[in-house]
Amino acid sequence: MNSIFQKLRWRLLLTFLLPLLLMAGVVGFARMTLNEAAALSQNLNATAHIPDDILKVGDSWVRMQRASFAYTLINGNQSIEMGYPKAIYEASRTAAHEKIDDLIKSNSTGRLTDTIQQLQEVTQRIELNTSQLIKLIDDGKEKEAIEAFRKGAFIAMARDTDKISAKLAQDENDYRAQTRDRVTSSIARANHAVIWGGVLAVLMMLVFGVWTVQVMHRGISNIANQVSVVATQFASVMLEHEQSVQEQAAAVVETTSTVEELAASARVTALQAESVANSAKQAQETTRKGVELASRNKSEMSQLETNTTHIAAEILALSEQAAQIGSISKLVGELAGETNMLALNAAVEAARAGEHGKGFSVVASEIRKLADQSKQSAEKSNQIVADIQKATNTIVMAAEEGSKTSRNVGESVRLSVVAFEGVNELSMGVHQNAQQVLLNTKQQAEAMVQIDAAMKSINNGAKAIALATSQARSGVSSLKDVATKLKNML
Repeated sequence: MNSIFQKLRWRLLLTFLLPLLLMAGVVGFARMTLNEAAALSQNLNATAHIPDDILKVGDSWVRMQRASFAYTLINGNQSIEMGYPKAIYEASRTAAHEKIDDLIKSNSTGRLTDTIQQLQEVTQRIELNTSQLIKLIDDGKEKEAIEAFRKGAFIAMARDTDKISAKLAQDENDYRAQTRDRVTSSIARANHAVIWGGVLAVLMMLVFGVWTVQVMHRGISNIANQVSVVATQFASVMLEHEQSVQEQAAAVVETTSTVEELAASARVTALQAESVANSAKQAQETTRKGVELASRNKSEMSQLETNTTHIAAEILALSEQAAQIGSISKLVGELAGETNMLALNAAVEAARAGEHGKGFSVVASEIRKLADQSKQSAEKSNQIVADIQKATNTIVMAAEEGSKTSRNVGESVRLSVVAFEGVNELSMGVHQNAQQVLLNTKQQAEAMVQIDAAMKSINNGAKAIALATSQARSGVSSLKDVATKLKNML
């Protein structure tokens, strides 16, 4: 079947491709010819001024010579009326050079090189001869100028220059006429090529078309028989395929219902996981506050232990100072005893002195009284110091006990902080796990929704396939009928 269609394709391609290639070649030749004609025509239009410019250069030559002749005949009179020929001479010479410059600008192809060179040479020769006449007049050599003029060389030069400009202009016109003939010939060749190429292409299409139709008749007859057989087989296969697709559609409907139930369950699980995550987050926050409170208690207990130790140290220092005061009081008591003995001895000596020792006896008596008072005061001081030492010893013992208790409480607080930190880490882990469970649950819910949508899409696709299968079976039946009708037509 493929080889038959491939051969048919090549025959059809030959039927149309060869005439198209022929027409493409004809059109290409015609286009190239017309482009050449268009280029020549554009060149003619662009250089249309060249003959006129050549004639204008010749006219400028004539005017230059006539003006120099007139200037010679009037003997170079410089009055307003008589000085006009020299102005004409200058204007004509300028015009000749301008036209030659225009021709140089138009000589893009180099075709006018010889013409321009000849024009320049003649212009230089005329300028040389006429300027000699004008110079002779301006130098006051009128006779020499008239004598040179009468020799006739200037008149002969004028006739030659007229012939030269006329010949150059005629040569340019001849070239332009030949170019126009070439343009006309190119257009005619293009027209003939298009006409004969079209006729030949039509003939080729007719020949290949008849040949292709005959081949197609035989090929289509065979293909119609094959299509009829294949359509019958394909119709039975499509019927079986339609039944299978209907069974798959029913299975897809059941699967879609199950997926919808799983999606609903996944949404409920996601809500529960979100609730657990919130509870874990609250527990983590409570644990964090407990850690902060325990850390603050630990710091305060450490400060209390430091303060208790400092108080104990101060009380010990106070006890030492009290002991020093007791020593001083003891020393004062001893001094008071010694003073009392000295006062008693002084009283005895005063009594021995009699009348002269009365005054000293009074002083000794007063000193003894003072000594007794000092001794009593020292004894009281010793009693007070003893009480202070007893009290400080009791306070020191209490401070040491308090410091020990503070250390025990601090250790308990530290263990509480460690325990709270462990609970906090566990709470963080529970919260992270709850978040991960929540994320996984949401992803599962979204996946179930996507699966549900996919199953619905598959269900719709199965229905569409079943419908397409039914339509294809109808189409195969119609194809079988068409193949039968085509075979009958052939």
